[in-house]
Amino acid sequence: MAKKVTLHISPAGNGNYLVVVNGEGFYGAAPNATVGVRIRGEDEWFDDSLFPLRLGFPGHVGHDGSFSMSDTVPGNKLNEDWGEDEIYALVNVQGFGEFRSNTVKGHF
Repeated sequence: MAKKVTLHISPAGNGNYLVVVNGEGFYGAAPNATVGVRIRGEDEWFDDSLFPLRLGFPGHVGHDGSFSMSDTVPGNKLNEDWGEDEIYALVNVQGFGEFRSNTVKGHF
């Protein structure tokens, strides 16, 4: 299985959103290899650094080669520009490097 990182964003009520990043295919990772996630806004000229997921609490790769990290954030943290927002995750998996997720578009 190829290494894959996926971003999901869904309404959580009261103007908040659940941001979830899942990864799979990281077999052979050192036991409990750390995972760091940064949420970014995609723009034509340069991408905005929005926030780290679970500040100060890295995730870890499980024995099955997968991980999942999530957090609930106010919509204004995802509102990265005028009009439709384009959000993606940059994920650093210890021993594997950095991976970019899919882009989620919406009005946050």
